Amino acid sequence: MLIGELLKSVHGTPYWIAPEVINESGYGRKSDIWSVGCTVFEMATGKPPLSHMAKMAALFYIGTRRGSMPMLPDGFSESAKDFVRICLTSDQKLRPSADQLLHCIMYCNQKV
Repeated sequence: MLIGELLKSVHGTPYWIAPEVINESGYGRKSDIWSVGCTVFEMATGKPPLSHMAKMAALFYIGTRRGSMPMLPDGFSESAKDFVRICLTSDQKLRPSADQLLHCIMYCNQKV
């Protein structure tokens, strides 16, 4: 995929699909950042975000941006919570790139 190139078809696993993929509004590498956030959430809690919802309900919730995504529970560091929170930013234009995430982890003294 060329830089700046967006795809416009729906693919993915329901609980990990980024809002822009659900809405077929064009997606790129930042959609993968959303999935990273979902994966880290699952690694930390044993379940993906919104797993308490049926798959279609979760897709609707994510796609309509009706509410914020769940955060890591208490007991996790603020840095870990922030990492997941910024990965799960609904607006892909505001979501960090992989380089920005790496910079934050390596240079901002944040432990994830």
